[in-house]
Amino acid sequence: GATHVVGADGKWSNVRQSFPELDCQANLVSCTGFGVLMFGESIPKGFEKNDGTYVIFPPTVAADNGESPSSAPPPPPDFYIIASHLANGGGMSIAMVCSDNITKKYPWLQPEADPKPNDLVKGGWEDEISLEKEKLTVPIKDFTNDDLANKLERLFHETVPAFHAILDKRFYKNARINRRASWLQMSPAEGTTIVSYSTEEGNVALVGDAAHAMTASMGEGGNCAMESAVKLVDAVILAMEEKGETDCTIDTMNEAFLKYGTSRPREVQPVQEMSAARNNK
Repeated sequence: GATHVVGADGKWSNVRQSFPELDCQANLVSCTGFGVLMFGESIPKGFEKNDGTYVIFPPTVAADNGESPSSAPPPPPDFYIIASHLANGGGMSIAMVCSDNITKKYPWLQPEADPKPNDLVKGGWEDEISLEKEKLTVPIKDFTNDDLANKLERLFHETVPAFHAILDKRFYKNARINRRASWLQMSPAEGTTIVSYSTEEGNVALVGDAAHAMTASMGEGGNCAMESAVKLVDAVILAMEEKGETDCTIDTMNEAFLKYGTSRPREVQPVQEMSAARNNK
């Protein structure tokens, strides 16, 4: 039978939750911002050039603080839009990046509360979107919300009229309100002083989102996941070399998992914190 387990099963990791010494360190932290995602097969006029990502801001409004418009800085926007060509070249994704402030004027945009472990659908991306208001009777890929679509279209017409004029109405039909971005904060267990991505015996190690899920604001989640996998392999190779082994023994594997588990958090946690800080701006 297997002697060791590598938990690479995502932010809602069953492996992590199965080992109290790992799970007691974990806390999912929500950020203040959230997003609305839309996809379409058409390309808005003027966005045909596929050489990067487009960012659309609503027209600025002078701050209402009694100062003259020329001297008063405009308030930060309640949202902005990121438009990107799909990888297959067949359309665009439209992401509306929102601050909590937008829900004061548009309360219907309020994202769902963070899910509890028992509420999870599959422990994957489906748990990141707001579906609780809709009792789905169709597959998620075929799900449409006409009420949300109509409200979003009116919002775009009010706030970004030029972009609204060129956007195909079918984009609004598959809109999803994402839950607030969250990340996995690991803290030292009671009676310890350091975080570890491995069990005390060294027979289980966590990599990727199971160990250090982060927000998408810096685009570093996948990079850090691959780096963690490499770091774990490197730790095993180094432990074998130090003992002159050609076949890795159970004790050597334990030592490698332990070394990886205590060294990797120091490298990746600062990246998590920087990424979360961007979401909270």
